[in-house]
Amino acid sequence: MLEPILAEDCTYTKLVPSLERVLNDLNENSTHHDYMVALVIVLLAEAGFYLSSTNNNYSRPKLRSLHVPKDWKSQETGVYEMYFQLETVPDIKCKLVACPLGDTLILNFFPLIDGKITYTITVQTLKYVNPYSSDLCGRYMKLKEISHRFKDKLSTPVRSDILHEAGVMGPSLQALPTELKLRILRLLDVCSLTRIAQCCSEFHELCSDAQLKRYIILERLECRMANGRLKL
Repeated sequence: MLEPILAEDCTYTKLVPSLERVLNDLNENSTHHDYMVALVIVLLAEAGFYLSSTNNNYSRPKLRSLHVPKDWKSQETGVYEMYFQLETVPDIKCKLVACPLGDTLILNFFPLIDGKITYTITVQTLKYVNPYSSDLCGRYMKLKEISHRFKDKLSTPVRSDILHEAGVMGPSLQALPTELKLRILRLLDVCSLTRIAQCCSEFHELCSDAQLKRYIILERLECRMANGRLKL
């Protein structure tokens, strides 16, 4: 079975490492909304948004180093508030505000720029989170649906606003969201990965990911087996 690379690729037996890492920060007292917002952190990272660092020396974050911030939720109101940076334009921050209302979660995401637009979606958390599952792999449902909805309605519009504000709207492979870069890299063979890894430090890191290489090798093996060119 191929290893999942994006959150939407998770199965009932295997989580993507970035989501698994974030869920390790939760505990038995975490609510269904906690699990949904934890997923949102991963979806934002796949789109190129990472939790804003208090360190002035910006360094490009990694999907595998995601975490749940300690002060992510108000103890009084239960509202989640977090600041993010787009990895290609770290000077412009944006804010996520998630407001729970019963079993509904109202997600608001906007860039901190003049004339900003706040993008909002309402999520029925129990449609995507199973709070009764004892297994983390079974904690989420319909990941592809919520992933596409979140990125189409929130992260992609905010990303466009930030890039427009920064004046970097020109076409560029590096300007693509991390998830699209990974999807493109998944189409390459190992030899091509080695070549593109020499372009810059970002692609060197992405192409050096053991999980990506394992995905490509296993996919090639499955194709050869399906075509009868490989016998075990």
